Amino acid sequence: MEQKTKEQKLSPMRYIRNNKRRVSVLIVSLCLCLTIIYVANFLIMSTDATARKLFIGPMERMCAIGLSYENLGITDEDLNEENLPKLKEKMNQKHIEYAKKLDSAENVVKAIPYAPANVNIKPPIAMLGYNIPLIEPEYADALLEHMGAKLIEGRLPEKPNEIVLDKASMLNNGFVVGGKKGEKYTITGILDCDLYFGYGIRSEQRYVGLYILTDKRVDDAEKYFEVLGLKFEKDYDYVEDYSFWMDEYDKYIKSQLVDATKYIYTGIFVILFISLFVVYTTYLRDRHNEWCLYCSIGYSRKSIYFSIMGELLFTFITAIVIGLIITGAMVFSLDMIMMKPKGISCQYFYPDKIAEILCAFVLFFGMLQIPIRYALYKIRTIDAMEDDMY
Repeated sequence: MEQKTKEQKLSPMRYIRNNKRRVSVLIVSLCLCLTIIYVANFLIMSTDATARKLFIGPMERMCAIGLSYENLGITDEDLNEENLPKLKEKMNQKHIEYAKKLDSAENVVKAIPYAPANVNIKPPIAMLGYNIPLIEPEYADALLEHMGAKLIEGRLPEKPNEIVLDKASMLNNGFVVGGKKGEKYTITGILDCDLYFGYGIRSEQRYVGLYILTDKRVDDAEKYFEVLGLKFEKDYDYVEDYSFWMDEYDKYIKSQLVDATKYIYTGIFVILFISLFVVYTTYLRDRHNEWCLYCSIGYSRKSIYFSIMGELLFTFITAIVIGLIITGAMVFSLDMIMMKPKGISCQYFYPDKIAEILCAFVLFFGMLQIPIRYALYKIRTIDAMEDDMY
């Protein structure tokens, strides 16, 4: 009879069924840990998603170049005070000439002389900005078609200093059709576009560069200087292509967010796991007498250990499944309630972050072996406890 009792296995589900409240507390705690960490990542990295859409997205369809005075044929004589009124006209004519020359270049759909107007985008962290091109009206149709933008409200710009913006930019800045962007520009309409995008009609501004629409991604826009018969001077000319913005994004946005979030996530992990470790250690202490009783009626420490492992695995797996469901619902709700109404881009699925959280849970599971082993070491039979009393 004694041998038969020793061979029996303790069922972890029996304890779980009889102690639903205590098990539920641990499950909820682990769920919250997973949800808090992932949602914090979602909110912080919405700045990353917005930046990628803002700076890198357009470079799949266009690039831009800016020309120095030397490459525009501007001499010291042109910079004399008496010649300044003619300087802008000369620079503008040179941009128009170069634009026509680039129209026949490799991968170029259309080259457009432009002046910039800045539009700010405010994600949850930091502030970003991009330039919309101020152009001549005859370029508008080609620009809209190439960038995949369609008018959904209001009208397209017709007069100088009139601009049109995509819906996300409008929402993010609280702009309305007919309203003003700053004191200078009037917003005439809203565009539907998968990018942060807009354009306007140039007034008296001089052109600062060429907005080049391309049929594929361009990584080396410097080649267009060769097409124009010019030499690219890094200190005076500039290019904005896919490679340029990827470097800028990695250096000033991605690396900064990674460094900042590293410490935030570490802090969250440490605080939550210390709290859970203390709670679980207390939970083990409360079960000491129960395990002493099991040991007294013939169950081995091995059976008790596997029972504890079964309970712990059930708790962790249930917490992860429920936590992922709650996290998915939270992320979707935040997007609908906070992100989309503010024109902020976001990404739902971060597999690397899920992997990090699961690895942290595995680490925590391993750390709990220390108090569990210690609790098993302290188990004594009732007979041994009575012997110590007398």
